Amino acid sequence: MNKILWVTLGALVLAGLISTSEALFSGSKHCTWHGTAPICMPSCPKDKKKIPGTESKCGPNAVACCITNKKFVCCPNEWQGNAANAMAVAKE
Repeated sequence: MNKILWVTLGALVLAGLISTSEALFSGSKHCTWHGTAPICMPSCPKDKKKIPGTESKCGPNAVACCITNKKFVCCPNEWQGNAANAMAVAKE
């Protein structure tokens, strides 16, 4: 039983790391949510910035919520909108 738990936890951490590295190296012209549930370790790609006030345990998907940390929205560096606008247009 304990081995299954460690294998599952390892798979979840690996999935989060892969998701994070993909986000760091792939650019998008859209605002996007960052953080992969259940262990969220979000970061913005270098061509985007974190939008203050967009932190959320679940983001737009109430089914995939973070156990640790929170998801947040990253928008292109030239973004001029506020948090509410960023959350409204953010792609998952």
